[in-house]
Amino acid sequence: MLHAPVFIGLGFMIAILYIDLQFDLLGLPYTQSGAQVPPGVLGQVATYYGVITKNPYLLMFVMMTTLACIIAEIIYGLVPAWAGYTSLVLMLAAMGGGVVKVIPTAQRLATDKDSLEERSRMVKGMFPAHMFLLICILSLSAVQFFATAR
Repeated sequence: MLHAPVFIGLGFMIAILYIDLQFDLLGLPYTQSGAQVPPGVLGQVATYYGVITKNPYLLMFVMMTTLACIIAEIIYGLVPAWAGYTSLVLMLAAMGGGVVKVIPTAQRLATDKDSLEERSRMVKGMFPAHMFLLICILSLSAVQFFATAR
């Protein structure tokens, strides 16, 4: 059935978010204190995003496959309508957040072209963005779980 690819895709996205959040935690103490993120921490985060953003096609493929499976669940009535449409909204919100905020910021951080202050601001802004994505994906996982556990 289509439930397995949805859960595999969600698991993959949660794993990527977990790694991203590990790097966000490096800048979190500076967010709370209002201080600038030190160059050493900025370098670690920029190096990570440089590696991750070189080839984002696997993540895009997983997201598009998961979205297609959710749409198929709705079309073929494999889940209740409330679950299908809630899943669709949550998936589109997560994809939108990734495309609008996270991916462009990660690519920009990886270039090291901005000032230390600007890069520090970007690192501080990644934690809330990643938390939004995590909430969307975990909520989507819960909706799918309850919809398919009948």
